[in-house]
Amino acid sequence: MKIAVFGASERTGILIVYQALHQGHQVTAFTRVSNRVTITHKNLRIVEGNMLDYAKVKEAVGGQDAVLSALGVESRTYTSDLSEGTRNIIHAMEECHVKRFICQSSAGILKKDAGFIFSKIIIPIFLREVFEDKKRQAKLIQDSNLEWVIVRPVDLTLAPKTNTYKVREDKPSSRKIPRADVADFMIKCVTDRRYDRTMPILCS
Repeated sequence: MKIAVFGASERTGILIVYQALHQGHQVTAFTRVSNRVTITHKNLRIVEGNMLDYAKVKEAVGGQDAVLSALGVESRTYTSDLSEGTRNIIHAMEECHVKRFICQSSAGILKKDAGFIFSKIIIPIFLREVFEDKKRQAKLIQDSNLEWVIVRPVDLTLAPKTNTYKVREDKPSSRKIPRADVADFMIKCVTDRRYDRTMPILCS
């Protein structure tokens, strides 16, 4: 299948690219800086651009079977980059008649879907603006006509892929999950429709 990956040079995004290529997919990697995608493969195409540049976003989306987003933001102050970038992706998908959208978000965007310390202390004090933008992003996706899955992993680690992660509807059963497992699940959702229009939590 043909898959576009946004945030392809980020820590989860690069794992999505690697695993998707290993599984035989054709991948278009969207990144702000092309040389940060350090993978070379005959089925890899790189589009360099800013997610707020609609023309570049549409260039990456056109002709795809599915779009996967591992976009994130570095700033902890007010930002709308994540939601505005996602708005561009949704618009491009609608224009290019691409229906399937798998998006990484985070446990905690529904307030009660993460541990007490993270939900009641860390998010309000340190990550409030980031999570407000994640909520705006989720609302845009939910209001779209796309075939979407919003993935809510718990705290992400760089541990190796386990293939033993859990998919839950409400509260997580652990506090951490390897990014490689998140990438695995997101790629599976390209063809597995059981989680369509839901927001599953991923945990170890």
